[in-house]
Amino acid sequence: MTKSKLLASIRRDRAQLDALVARVGEARMTEPALEGGRSVKDVLAHISAWEKICLAQVRNNQPLQAPPPGEPGPSTDVINQTDVINQKVYEESTETPLHDVVEGARRSYADLLALVESLSDEALTAVLGAGQDGADASPPVGEIISSNADDHYREHIAQIGRWLDGV
Repeated sequence: MTKSKLLASIRRDRAQLDALVARVGEARMTEPALEGGRSVKDVLAHISAWEKICLAQVRNNQPLQAPPPGEPGPSTDVINQTDVINQKVYEESTETPLHDVVEGARRSYADLLALVESLSDEALTAVLGAGQDGADASPPVGEIISSNADDHYREHIAQIGRWLDGV
């Protein structure tokens, strides 16, 4: 994956997400109409949270990991840890004003773009934690970014689109 292809994909899919959110309109952004009683505002907070997690992973050269065995924590695997993070983000987003969520989503997207723009093609093929003792191999950095950006946007474009189209 090249930087130019990744940036193009991120920008294209984010533009589609933004256009869809614009169709929702501010008055309906907090309707609990999506799966699990979530709103479009909650989805934006969720996407922003994962963009921020991705930024931290890449900047700190650390993949998302489950807590070590015996460590306190609700989960011992990454999938369950993801569910826990998603639930916490949802709980926090319900208390966050819409304007703050929208602005936070704009900032995290801009920060993610800036990060990708700062990386070389070679950096996108590197794995996080490489060379660290005991570090599990992660997917390449480009795949981690894509899964938290364009792939993630498409997932929620489909979700919001189904709701808006009444399917």
